[in-house]
Amino acid sequence: MRLKPLAGIAAVVLAATTAVSCGSSEPETTADGRTVLKLAIATPTWNSGFATLAVAEARKYFAAEKVDVRISTFASGTQVAQQVIAGQTDIGLMTAEPVGIGREKGTRLVYFAGYYPKWISNIQVPAGSGVRSIRDLPGKRVGVTAVASSGTTFVRTAMKMEGLDAGTVKFIPIGGGSEQINAIQTGKVDALGLWDTQYQIVRSAGVDLTPLPVASTEGLFGGGFAVEDDVVKKRRDDLVRFGRAMAKAMAFAQANPSAAVRDLWKLHPEAKPASMSEDAALDGQVKVLKVRLDGQGVEPGHDRWGEMDEKNVAATVSFMQQAGLIKKTFPATDIFTNDLIPEINKFSFAEIRTAAKAAK
Repeated sequence: MRLKPLAGIAAVVLAATTAVSCGSSEPETTADGRTVLKLAIATPTWNSGFATLAVAEARKYFAAEKVDVRISTFASGTQVAQQVIAGQTDIGLMTAEPVGIGREKGTRLVYFAGYYPKWISNIQVPAGSGVRSIRDLPGKRVGVTAVASSGTTFVRTAMKMEGLDAGTVKFIPIGGGSEQINAIQTGKVDALGLWDTQYQIVRSAGVDLTPLPVASTEGLFGGGFAVEDDVVKKRRDDLVRFGRAMAKAMAFAQANPSAAVRDLWKLHPEAKPASMSEDAALDGQVKVLKVRLDGQGVEPGHDRWGEMDEKNVAATVSFMQQAGLIKKTFPATDIFTNDLIPEINKFSFAEIRTAAKAAK
C-alpha cells in the first residue's frame, strides 16, 4: 500500500517540475548593488524560532554581505519545496522529507547550509488526552499547522511504522499563534503533530504536553537551506554571502537571545504576544529561540555554522526508506554539500559576540 504522504508530496513535486519558471536568468539587483535573494520558509506565523532571520536584517548583516533577502512564508515545507522547484523563489528553508521524496521523483534539491541540525518533528499530547501511545491514534483528532505539513507526514509515518492506517486519523489544521493555542486549550484536538519550536511556543503559553514514544529519530538530520543543485555553482558567491549573514545572526542570537527576540518584534510586531507582560513574553520567546539555537555550532569554541554531518544525513535517508517515504535509499551527498561552509564562516565570531553582548 502506498503511504499517503508520499503520494501527496510527490503530486506537489511533480506538479512543480512541470511548472514554467518565472525567475530571470540574471539575478536581480537593487539600486545600491545588493543581490536580491528570495527566501521561502515554512511557518504559519512569525515566531522566535525564526528570530535569526530578523537579526540578519535588523543588524544589517544581509546588507553588509550585499544581499537583499525577501522572505515569504508558507504553511508547509512541501509548499516551500514547490516554490523552489518552480523557480518562484531562490532558496527554501525546509525539512528533509520533501527533499528526499523529491529526489526519488526526479527533482534535485540540495542543502547548502543546515538549519535544523536535529530531527524536529514528533507527536505530543495535551493534558487530559486519552492518547497514550501511537496505537491510540486511530479515530482521534490530530492538530497540525497544515494538512501538507511535515508534522502531518511524521504522524502518518509513525503510524505506518506501527502497522496502523493513518487514514483513520482526522488531521485538524490549527495554524499557529493564538489560533493554535486556542484549538489546544478548548479540546479541539486529541494529539499534536508539530515540531520542536512550536511545542515550546505551546508550553510557553502554559499548556502541559507529553511526548509520545516514537520509533527512534535520534541522530537524524532535520533540514536547512536548499536550492536546485545547479544553483550551488551558478550562484555560489550569493549563497556564501547569504550564509555568512545567517552565521553572524546565529552567533549574535546565541550571545544575546533577548536582543534577537526584540529584533523580531521590531520587524514583525505581530510576533509579540499582546496578552502578557513584556517580561513574560520575552522569557517565553527566548526559550523558543534557544530550542532553535541548540546544536547550531555557534557556541564559543565551535564557530562553524551550517555544517551538515554526512552520517546523520545518511541516517535520515535510511529512515525515510524504512518508513516507506521513499522506495530506495540514495547517497547522502545527493542532497547536501558542505562545500560552502568554510567560506560562510570566514568572519570574526568574537566581534559579533562582543557587539551582541552590548546590544539591547
